[in-house]
Amino acid sequence: MQSFETREESSHRKMHDASVYSARIQEAMRYDKLSSANYSLAMTLMNAVLQGYSEERWKTERESMIKALTLKSPDKNVAHADAANLYEQMVGCMKDLDLWPWQ
Repeated sequence: MQSFETREESSHRKMHDASVYSARIQEAMRYDKLSSANYSLAMTLMNAVLQGYSEERWKTERESMIKALTLKSPDKNVAHADAANLYEQMVGCMKDLDLWPWQ
C-alpha cells in the first residue's frame, strides 16, 4: 500500500502533467493547428494523462473508439493522408503537435 505522501506526490504529478498537456492543447488551438476532428481525441488523451494511464491502458479504455477509427479511411486533405486508416492519421497529427503523451 502506498503511503499518503507517495499518493499525494503521485496525484500532484498527474495534475501537473495534465496542466502541461492542457497548455499544449490551448497553444495548438490558439494557432488553429488542432482540428475539430482531433479535439475529442485530445480530450480523451488529457483524461488519460490526468489518470496516469499508460498507452496500453488508454487503448483498452478506448477500444471501441479506436476500432471505429481504424475502420475508416484517412482524410486525403489532411497531413498523414498516406496513413493506413483514420486512427493512424489522427495519431500522426497528434504527434506532430506534440500532443501524443507517450513515446
